[in-house]
Amino acid sequence: MSINLHYIRAAIEANTGIRLTLERTREYLVEEGLITQRQADKEAMIFRGYGEFFQEDNPSNLIKEDPQDVRDDLRREVRNLENSR
Repeated sequence: MSINLHYIRAAIEANTGIRLTLERTREYLVEEGLITQRQADKEAMIFRGYGEFFQEDNPSNLIKEDPQDVRDDLRREVRNLENSR
């Protein structure tokens, strides 16, 4: 299970007008007994981006296409659409 601190923080902000840090949101959940410290440590992780899951965070660097191939594909698709009318 995963606890989404972003949603919880947004709900607190919507109801109180106070924007907390994600760390403080997690601390309040523990202080109020809504989650245990173990849950805070294991299930209420603070999202820091997808970099930890992928070697590169920039998808444009992962795709190596020849621009001419892309133009040819687009032309072919346009012809197909025109012919299907």
